[in-house]
Formats: sequence, C-alpha cells, structure tokens
Amino acid sequence: MKKIAVIGAGGTGVALSAILASKGHEVYLADNLNQTVVEAAQEAGVLRTKGTKVCEGRPALVTSNIEEAVRCAELIVCCTISNRDEEIARTLAPVMTKDQAVLVGAGNGATIVYHKIFEEAGKGDVLTAETAGNFFPARVTGAGESTIGLPLAPKGVTSFPPQRAAEAAERFAEVWELNPCGSMMDALFNGPNLICHSAGCILNASAISRSGGKFCLFTDGLSEGFLNVTDALWEEKARVYEAMGCKPSPAPRGMLAGVMDVQNEDYRYFRLMDGPGSLEHRYITEDVPYLTCFFVSVAHAAGVKVPLFEGVVGLLSAAAGRDFTAEGRTLENLGWGGLSREELIRRFKA
Repeated sequence: MKKIAVIGAGGTGVALSAILASKGHEVYLADNLNQTVVEAAQEAGVLRTKGTKVCEGRPALVTSNIEEAVRCAELIVCCTISNRDEEIARTLAPVMTKDQAVLVGAGNGATIVYHKIFEEAGKGDVLTAETAGNFFPARVTGAGESTIGLPLAPKGVTSFPPQRAAEAAERFAEVWELNPCGSMMDALFNGPNLICHSAGCILNASAISRSGGKFCLFTDGLSEGFLNVTDALWEEKARVYEAMGCKPSPAPRGMLAGVMDVQNEDYRYFRLMDGPGSLEHRYITEDVPYLTCFFVSVAHAAGVKVPLFEGVVGLLSAAAGRDFTAEGRTLENLGWGGLSREELIRRFKA
C-alpha cells in the first residue's frame, strides 16, 4: 500500500481520496482554497462516493496545508484546475524529493509547466506525469461525499519528458490503471472536454448567462445541432492529429447520443453533473484558455487550419470579456514558439 497525497478537494479529489482510502492506501487530502469542503470532510471523517462507484474510506489526513500532505507522501496526485498549475507546482517544488512522483489529472500539458518549475528549483529529476482526460466526472454532493458520473476506466498517461511515460504507468499502478502514450498528443487533447465543453458553451452562452447558476449542459444543452458542431470540430481535430502522426480518440457523437437518450441508464449519473452555471464556470475559464487555446497553437505549428476552434476561442473570449489566448496556455507562452511541425513531433514523442 502507498502513501498518497491528493491535492485538490473538488469532486474529483474527494472521490479519488475515498477510492484510494477504501483500498487501504494512506491518503492525505489537501486543498488551500476549498476551505468549506476541507472543513466538511474533516468533520465527516469518512469520505464517500455515490453514483457509478459506491465506496467509503477514511483518509489519514484532511488539511488545508499542501506542504504538510506532500511531506507525508510517496506519490502526489493533483486534481486541481489547470489555472492553478503554476501555483501548485511552485508550492510543491520546495518540499519535493527525488523519490517522489507527481501525477496530474487531465493535465492539459501541466507536466511541461511542472517540470520547468521543478528544474528551476533543482528538482528536475522528479517524475511528472498527466492523464489523458480527467479520472472521471464528479461533483461534491455532501460533507465528505462526491458523486461520480461515469464508470471508472483505464487512462492514457504521458510525462515530461515523454520518455518517462512507461515509468509513470508503473509508479502509479496502484493509484490507477494507466497505459503509457507513445506521444504527448495521445494524452493532451484526447479527452472529451476539448470539443464537448467548448461547443456546448458557445451554443448555449445566452441560456447559461440567464440560468442563475442552474444550467446543466448535458440535460439542458444537447441537440442534433450540438452533435453536428461536435462532428465538425472533431474533423478539424482529426486533421491536426494526422499531421502530427497520431490518431485521435473517437468522435464524441456516440457518447453524446447516449447521454441524450434518457432511457440509457449508462449515463444516468452523468446527466446530473451540473454546470456551467455562468460564463465564469471552469468549462469556459479553464477549458478554453488552457485546452482549446493550447490545441489551436499546436494546430498552427502543425500547419493545419482550424477555423471552428479559432471561432470558439474568439466568441467565448468576447462573451466572457476576456482574452483567453493571452491568458491561457500556448506553445508561445510555454517557450516553444517557433517550433516546426517536425520539431514539435520530436518533442512530444516518447
């Protein structure tokens, strides 16, 4: 059994902590922002999951002190939003040791950021890895309780440098079933959020703004027109993947059609996943700047035109009154601007 620090007490962090503790791991759940959730979990003592996975486990520690949790652990799993990557990496760097390793859920290229910051701190030999998409969709639904929306499944894993992906799969084998990716591209943009969240938010922006926080994309926002837009976005994505010598994950139409079919019990709990309730929701303020903008910059480096993705970024930036390209993650602000397609392929390959 492992000593595991889970950073981030949102739906994913609470649920993952419960799952790992239920298996007998020594779990330290930490978050220095979600104080209300931390205090509720401390009071509950036992963490529980509902939905597609039902379990409970008692963590060794629930704390708002991230450094304290990291000092206790062999493995660190970060379940924080991409907007916090630099902050979390700088918090971890001073207390990390070479024998520890970090896995970021749905990293969106977080490993590049973590590795750079760890190198600056003289910790460049620390293993940094990320999963292809989040571990699972989840929401905090009570004190120390999280509801999971889809069945648990193996995940692809990449690292930076990408040559360490197989090592990451082995190091975190007791945390999750991980399959090493041959290229970072196999992990970076192959989760569903790139297409589903951006398409859903742009098509429903007015309804989201008027919802008073009660909009639910996968109940209120799906239609045949939505599916058609996701098909067109997937076609652009597929051309980028072909140019980068990789294969994209399947188009999301099949999954979304299953969600729309209210008789399909496979998506019973997924339909209950709330959000986005406003244009400040992370579906927009995380996924657009740190996922869609990153993808668009890779498409440009690959020499592939992606006008629909560019339109999504432009329209949602305008709707939110922000410049997501300027504030988000791109090859340029990672220090990789000007790379040719061939150079980028080499940098991404394991």
